Amino acid sequence: MAKYGMNRVTLIGNLGRDPELKYLDQGIAVTNLWMACTESYRDKNGNNVDRTEWISVNLWRSQAEIAAKYCRRGSTVCIEGRITSRSWETPQGEKRRVTEVEGRRIILLDSRPADPSQQPTGVPVAQPPTAQPPVTPATPNPQPEEKPQTPEAQPQEDLDDLPF
Repeated sequence: MAKYGMNRVTLIGNLGRDPELKYLDQGIAVTNLWMACTESYRDKNGNNVDRTEWISVNLWRSQAEIAAKYCRRGSTVCIEGRITSRSWETPQGEKRRVTEVEGRRIILLDSRPADPSQQPTGVPVAQPPTAQPPVTPATPNPQPEEKPQTPEAQPQEDLDDLPF
């Protein structure tokens, strides 16, 4: 039996609903995501079949705030984390158990929308730089002494002519 194990998962999918950001009593942020991971395959008859798994993901602290700020329903994300399970008993005495992913890192795979009205709230819209570089006054440069050209001092071929 192995002495050590590894619990690591990487998921790529789309969010099925907007992230739910909450703060615990200690001020720690936690966000719950409902993520759809779809895989496609051909069955024995040659038909394309899509199979979707819905996965609950919890993100903590700064990763939770990033997800709540930048992600919306339909956003494509990559989640890196680990699988966890927890169980509890309902007030009616029923035992419940859930398996979910505790995300350690979220990677946003969507590009920013071109239309600023589609931008999620709180996200700054990138503006092109407007500041011009400072202009330095022209000063006469002293002419260097001309040296006779030797074969090793010949100018190199223009690098723009390279095929790559």
